[in-house]
Amino acid sequence: MFRRDEWNGKWGAIEDANARLRTMYDDFIAEIVSRYPGGSLFDIACNNGYFPVKAQLSGMSRCAGMDMGAAYKHSIRLLNKVTGARVKFHHGAYDSVRHEGPIRGQYDVVISSAIMCHLPDPLNFLAYLGRVARHAIFFFGQVVDTDALLVSYLPPHPTLSGVRSFPCSFNDNTRLSMGLMKLSLDSMGFRKLVEFPWRDTWLSREIFVGHDYEAHLPYIQADTEDRRSFAAKGARLLEELRGGSRHMAFLAMR
Repeated sequence: MFRRDEWNGKWGAIEDANARLRTMYDDFIAEIVSRYPGGSLFDIACNNGYFPVKAQLSGMSRCAGMDMGAAYKHSIRLLNKVTGARVKFHHGAYDSVRHEGPIRGQYDVVISSAIMCHLPDPLNFLAYLGRVARHAIFFFGQVVDTDALLVSYLPPHPTLSGVRSFPCSFNDNTRLSMGLMKLSLDSMGFRKLVEFPWRDTWLSREIFVGHDYEAHLPYIQADTEDRRSFAAKGARLLEELRGGSRHMAFLAMR
């Protein structure tokens, strides 16, 4: 049970963070809708259904979401009732053993937000997204900031998923490098990539540049050759691989 009185001292910060998250999500959907007005949208890990409901209310037509949490159907049912949306909920999940998902049809836009980070087979997952997406994939998550072709994992987490055996046990902070992400998308025909850079009305800028923004500033803002040297880039990459990477929001279009 949530007890608001236990958070009185932090309630202002909680409200501000949620307002910024809502603004960020609304801006993501606005960018998608502006390019595919009246189109269809599918969110592969929809949680409470915010993205598909907002997309339909913003002018998209057939919108749906999928999640392994069956309880989210009640959330989407409530949102449909309150807003007048007609979003459909599918109880299911992408299967990393079979490299397949239960959705076989196509949608104009497929959303992948904060889900690849828990999957052991990111390239197979991208291939599945490409089969479901008719025109575009929207991605929001961490990427390793290098053109090298890399897949990075943290050690398996015992409570993030029910699969404990190798290789599906690798479920924590799965990340593709930006080089591998671009090459993979290009191989599937998604050759136009539009990034949505951080805005000051969104959540903290730190998540868009890494877990320690202030420490990265000398590297990020560097103009001199020594700061751009192989050693400096290598040290930054090692720091990313050991911890957190920057988040990236982009739309990859055919």
